Amino acid sequence: MFCYWNTGCPYKYFGAKTPYNFVRGDIRDSLVKITDCEPISIWAFMRHGKRNPSEQTAKDMIEAMFIKDDIVTAYENGSSTLCAQDIDNLRNWVLDKNIFDQLNQLSKEGYEESLGIGRRLKEAFPNLLAELGKEDYTFRSVKSKWVQDSIKGFVEGLGSKNLNIDPPKDDYDSLAPYKSCNKYLRDVENTNETNLEAEKYQIHSEFLASKDRLHRRLGINYPIADVNMIALWNWCRLTSSGIQNEFSHWCALFTTEDLKVLEYREDLERYYKNGYGMSMNKMFGETVLSDLLKTFQDAKIYGKKVTAYFTHAPMMDMIYTALGLFKDPYKLTGTERRPDRKWRTSKFSTFSNNLIAVLNRCGKQRYEDYNVVFYLNEEPLRTICKAGVCTWKEFEDKLSPFLNTNTDFCE
Repeated sequence: MFCYWNTGCPYKYFGAKTPYNFVRGDIRDSLVKITDCEPISIWAFMRHGKRNPSEQTAKDMIEAMFIKDDIVTAYENGSSTLCAQDIDNLRNWVLDKNIFDQLNQLSKEGYEESLGIGRRLKEAFPNLLAELGKEDYTFRSVKSKWVQDSIKGFVEGLGSKNLNIDPPKDDYDSLAPYKSCNKYLRDVENTNETNLEAEKYQIHSEFLASKDRLHRRLGINYPIADVNMIALWNWCRLTSSGIQNEFSHWCALFTTEDLKVLEYREDLERYYKNGYGMSMNKMFGETVLSDLLKTFQDAKIYGKKVTAYFTHAPMMDMIYTALGLFKDPYKLTGTERRPDRKWRTSKFSTFSNNLIAVLNRCGKQRYEDYNVVFYLNEEPLRTICKAGVCTWKEFEDKLSPFLNTNTDFCE
């Protein structure tokens, strides 16, 4: 019998709500060291840390809570196949009221995620980030409280005193241009076509088998609606902790195969809403990458030592799409789940996920040269250039086409 409470290696990939510490690297250990080079500028684009659910997600989670008592009753009646300790853990589980009292707000863990990134970055680049004057940096986020709180944690982690965070702009500019784009809102965000493949997957035999497996495992005497199944998954992933390395007792409801099925359903949603499924998505990402190129062009002369932006998850997906990362040779569909697919939001679109680029100056005087190293979630990103290190020419050739990108199509 599979018992969740003592499984040696629980499945930790929870789509876009995966805790950052479940999948991150550590830039202090993974730092690419190049001889005769010194870092002169860091550019970072990051998603906010772990946050409490939205109003609709919270509503669905609360409505699904009645199942907990039914699961315990089913076990006591002998109709559940859950293990005794898993039932005890669920029976004794206590709700953290902050989850619903502070909807949409950054959680304590989310703040600690951002704080940790700042601290590790400071330790990895101590000389560059030791003394930051007001002309040496730019820190800015979109205008959402949980994102603004995330960047505060990051700046605190850098450890320098009196660092200022730029006020967010009223419009979404390059940090989240899709949010004010009428064409995107009409043709992607608010159209049924975007969710077509995810809905198709929900009537696929694989998804239906997972629902049936969950129903039999819990032993309850009524069918589980899709919305309840997803809500129970949200209980699992939102009450797990990457900082504490603890998995929620709610996760015991699911087999590993069930979690993979739910993960794929969310991958389909985000593939079309933010990724390769819709052609305009990459154009939003290109506007951000043009900022990266300009920032490093300026830094070669005299520019910022560190530039850090904080945004929402869709924008991160759009940047990866613009760079051609995690692109499969086929379109993701609701008719087949491919376990070996590259588009895995659990790996690259977690809470606090980040793309960091480091500009290095190499050589001396007239022999001076530059290169750029990319990091994804604090691990070297080796798929952009050989060994993760781009020559200046490779970097410029890759990003120069984005300089002319605009969002005029939005109007």
